[in-house]
Amino acid sequence: MNGPPIPTDTREAQAERAADFMEKHPEGVTAAEIDAAADLGCRTKVLSAMRREFGYGIAHGPDRMQTCARGTKRRRVRTYLLTHRPTKPLQLSLNLE
Repeated sequence: MNGPPIPTDTREAQAERAADFMEKHPEGVTAAEIDAAADLGCRTKVLSAMRREFGYGIAHGPDRMQTCARGTKRRRVRTYLLTHRPTKPLQLSLNLE
């Protein structure tokens, strides 16, 4: 027997979760931090869709230095900032008189 269909996680829902996390961290977050906190399918696709399709304002923040290679090396990691959320269009009243 088949049960009810499982709702899929939409790109819009993923973008909303990522924006909520970014809003809580105004100093900037890395793509890995966004992915871990918001459980995104593909973090680069979600960040791209947030900018291009949904109208979120995302800017590059200050780079961070992160240790790697068992703590012997350091590398630069890009951070992202949420500058604004999309604005909803205003519904004008319809005068039928």
